[in-house]
Amino acid sequence: MTEYILVSSTERYKTVTDNPDLETVAEYEYLFFGKKKTTFSICKIKNPGTRIVIQGVAEVFPDNSIPLKVFPKFDSTEAIEKEIYELDMDEESKIVKVH
Repeated sequence: MTEYILVSSTERYKTVTDNPDLETVAEYEYLFFGKKKTTFSICKIKNPGTRIVIQGVAEVFPDNSIPLKVFPKFDSTEAIEKEIYELDMDEESKIVKVH
């Protein structure tokens, strides 16, 4: 059974999705008053034993390597998209699909 995860990146940190054990299948930007706040990436899991690396961008902190098992898993991209689009509430708060 194929499983997917949702990861995010902001101005403060980046979740590294360039990983041979993950396949990015879609990306969405969350805009608040026209300014990008978060990029959401839906990734297909190719190896459940992989780790996700989070790197500091605006803040300096050591790379954080987190086991994939701590992330919520989804059976479909549609289930994740439903979660993402809950943020698309009005003109000030928008979700835009970029990939």
